[in-house]
Amino acid sequence: MGPDLYQRWVVLAALGGCSAILGYFSIFVSIGSAVVFDPRDILVLLAGVLTGPLGGLVAGLVAGLPGQDRVLLLPLFVVAGLAGGLIARYGGPGQFPLPAAALGLGGGYLCAGAVAMVMGLHGEIASLAFRSLVMQYTCILVLSIIESVGPFRVRWDTQPCN
Repeated sequence: MGPDLYQRWVVLAALGGCSAILGYFSIFVSIGSAVVFDPRDILVLLAGVLTGPLGGLVAGLVAGLPGQDRVLLLPLFVVAGLAGGLIARYGGPGQFPLPAAALGLGGGYLCAGAVAMVMGLHGEIASLAFRSLVMQYTCILVLSIIESVGPFRVRWDTQPCN
């Protein structure tokens, strides 16, 4: 195990641990009974971008298990972390900008909406739709800031860390 793998594990443990704590203590911003801003979305997407698709999947599992609404949030976080990691990893610097990885979060919300439809939780769909609008743009902003720091891409398997 090289130092890059250790760095990846430390980042994954930190982001996954923070998202589990946020879920366990139900730390989010809500308007009425609808959650509007959930910081776990950002942490799971960052785990996928920084550690790869498998790291995003693991962080999504860790983020979705504690807290409430596991049935909806577990598929949301798993798909968001996995898809965001795939887009960031395999979308090269010339193909996709880093903020395009936020599309993975959109896929997670589509998956959660499909689960809500199948389970007959029609009241949750409007809440998920509004939350997805807020979180999608927030994640694009966060990833744009990360990309603007330098012209590098975080790819520990293809280039050394500086």
